[in-house]
Amino acid sequence: MNAFTGLYTHALDEKHRVSIPRKILETLRAHDSADEIVVTAGLDGCLFLYTKQGFDAIAQKVDGSPLGEESTRDFQRNFYSSTERCPVDGNGRFLLGDNLRALVGISDRVTFLGSGQRVELWQPEAWNERQTRTRANYTTQAKDVLR
Repeated sequence: MNAFTGLYTHALDEKHRVSIPRKILETLRAHDSADEIVVTAGLDGCLFLYTKQGFDAIAQKVDGSPLGEESTRDFQRNFYSSTERCPVDGNGRFLLGDNLRALVGISDRVTFLGSGQRVELWQPEAWNERQTRTRANYTTQAKDVLR
């Protein structure tokens, strides 16, 4: 399956490049996506990082939604306008653009969190607060997910 797993916090350099954590980079290689990733607005205050193929699968779902629905059009506009294809350099770094950083308040550090078929990128303090708030419900969440 090659799922993305783990939790890592890395610093951005002065050019706003960030190194992809080694374990995540290995998974990207397994998905043949170590040279380019796709980053877009996520949910709950984070960014979503996808492989090229993973993004294409999500894009099919987005494009398959009913165009006659205003909420669909609004979501498509927000989703695609905040999406960036990011080349990954030979050192495993990518540029986290101004628009994406501003969406979630990332400045000098970013927390990478493996989430199955995607990676979430969080402002570290926002992730810590979310984790503290939701971890207490882990057993209840498991009952809903693992039926």
